[in-house]
Amino acid sequence: MRRIYSLALVLFLTGAVQAQKSLSVEELEKQVTVACIAGSAEGIQKASMELVSSAAYGADKLEYASNLLASIEANGILFTGSKGDTYPVLILQYLKKMRTDVRVVHLDWLKDRSYFQKLQAAVGMETPNANGIRSLSNRMPVYVSLAAGHGIVEELDFELYCTGLAFKCSTIPLANVRMMFGDWWKKCGKNQMSSGYSLNANYLVPMAMLADYANKNGYTVEFNEIKQRYAEVAKSVGEKEQLPVLN
Repeated sequence: MRRIYSLALVLFLTGAVQAQKSLSVEELEKQVTVACIAGSAEGIQKASMELVSSAAYGADKLEYASNLLASIEANGILFTGSKGDTYPVLILQYLKKMRTDVRVVHLDWLKDRSYFQKLQAAVGMETPNANGIRSLSNRMPVYVSLAAGHGIVEELDFELYCTGLAFKCSTIPLANVRMMFGDWWKKCGKNQMSSGYSLNANYLVPMAMLADYANKNGYTVEFNEIKQRYAEVAKSVGEKEQLPVLN
């Protein structure tokens, strides 16, 4: 099980300096965004160090980011849509060198013409929208974060397959639940799932699917564990504690 270092240890390992006290978390996040749009790895790393030292992202947020990255196959591209599925991921990539093979793209960045042109040159994305994501998925592993928002999920609809904390975009049907059960669930970190962090509500989606799979395939021990964790996470984020009935 992957371990997420404490904030103090992350700072020690990366040699991060104290953030400027005059800058708010929002301003530091904006610096990260500006560096990402500019394509400056040095700028992203520097801004990420300052963001970490602001203590904005604790162990629960970093564990979520780690489990999100674990949902993506090698050399994939991940489209995100919120702060929680973007900045903690970049922190892990640039400060801990975790899953640097994954390209992170916030959907809002696609609105910047210069950024999209760079992305277009790098991966061949044709248009900065759902059609572009769909087309790109025919050439490389493409994923949409569960926290990306309902809009993009509804646009891609039946071409999205849950792989953990992300959906894989595929025009070909996938046995995603079986793969998720045999790989992602057994390996993902579970120490912070019931911390009350709002994005942890996204764990309920894969856990409901995994519980249904385990129950139907006779994995009694695993079913009971998933059922218990589902209730714990649901309670911590204010959702219904009972597993939904799946068809």
